[in-house]
Amino acid sequence: MVLYLRKVGTALQFTGDRHPSDDEVERYSMNRLAGPELAEFEEHLLICEACQKRLAEEDRFRQAMRDAGKALEQRAGRRLARLPKWAWAAGLVAALLLILLGVKWQSRRQANLPAATIFLQTTRGANTSETAPAGATLILVMDLTGLPQFPSYDWEIVDAAGHPLARAKASAQGNRLQETLARGLGAGAYFVRIYSPLGELLREYALNVRG
Repeated sequence: MVLYLRKVGTALQFTGDRHPSDDEVERYSMNRLAGPELAEFEEHLLICEACQKRLAEEDRFRQAMRDAGKALEQRAGRRLARLPKWAWAAGLVAALLLILLGVKWQSRRQANLPAATIFLQTTRGANTSETAPAGATLILVMDLTGLPQFPSYDWEIVDAAGHPLARAKASAQGNRLQETLARGLGAGAYFVRIYSPLGELLREYALNVRG
């Protein structure tokens, strides 16, 4: 798991299910968060895989803008040197705007998808799986019936190859665990696993995400 920590501060915890806003993620990526706001953001980031992915996307977008600027300057060469400065500057701005609009459009398209509640009650051995929409916020409800009872459990999501994508601890709510994946998942096959507090694998659910 990659954590994005830029500054150490006194940790303040996000309350409830609140995740940082897009503005907070953007300002953190630009190193413009400070004080309690910075500490609160980084404490949340330590345990929230979804927000780590949001930050990674924001960082990739900013790096893409920087790379696009460098590429345009390198390709310009002598021809751009003969043009007025305002001409190639306008071209650079246009290219950056296209990148910005493309990324923001994709983010808004995903944000407008309704949240999907997925009840996980089957395992890999049953040869069945639950189906979820790609890119939508997923509310995973995991059935604990028949499992040893603990106050909390560890859970993780892996892809078809077994590579871990997210892992966290959750408190039991009766015979269920409930977790929210704010950024959803891409199309593909996944497995959701539940572990005891000592790390013993207790159950595995199959999850199919359609595009």
